[in-house]
Amino acid sequence: MVAQQEENPYHYTGIHAFGFLRGAAVNPGEVVATIRRLGRPPEGPVIWAGSFVGEYYALAHVRVEPEAFDDLQALIEGDLWDAGFRGRWAVEDRVAQKTDQNAVVMRVGVKRGTQEIIAVSALSIEPGSLDAVLEQVVSVEGFRGASVVFGDADVLVQLGGERFGEVAAAVEGLQGVEGIVAASTAFCDGRR
Repeated sequence: MVAQQEENPYHYTGIHAFGFLRGAAVNPGEVVATIRRLGRPPEGPVIWAGSFVGEYYALAHVRVEPEAFDDLQALIEGDLWDAGFRGRWAVEDRVAQKTDQNAVVMRVGVKRGTQEIIAVSALSIEPGSLDAVLEQVVSVEGFRGASVVFGDADVLVQLGGERFGEVAAAVEGLQGVEGIVAASTAFCDGRR
C-alpha cells in the first residue's frame, strides 16, 4: 500500500521552508510538540513537524502567505526560536511533478502529510543537471515527493514505505540517479 499525501489547499501555495533541527536546549520531541501547537494553515504556519534519526534531530515544514517573506523571517526569529528550534533552513523554490504522457498529473513536494516510515534525503546536484535529477527521482521505488530548495542542499527527496527496510532500500535506489554528487539522509516514523 502506498501512503497518499492528504489534499490541502495550503500545500502548494505561499512560501514554504524546511527547518533542520541540529541542536536544541531541550529534548527534540518537546521542540516538535511546541512547533505543532503553532497550528496548521489557515490558523497557523506548520504544515508538518517530526523527530528524525540521522543527520538532524527534527524537521519542520512551515508556510507563510505568498510575497510575505518577512513573515517567514519573523516566524523563524520569533515563535520557532522560542520553541527551541536551532538549525538550518531551506526555502522551497518548486516541487517535482509526476507526468503521464507529457501531461502533469500531480505536484509532489516533500512532507505534506504522508503517514508511514519516511526518509528525507538532502541532495547536492551537479550543476546543470537539476531537471534531469528530478525526472529520475520520481521513478525511484518509494518516491513520495521532491522539492527544489535554496539552502545547504539543492533538492529534498522524500521516500516512504510501511517498514524501515523498504525505505532504506529506496534510499539506496538514489545511488542510481545520475547527477547527485552528495546526499544526507534522516529517517522518521511519520505516524508519530
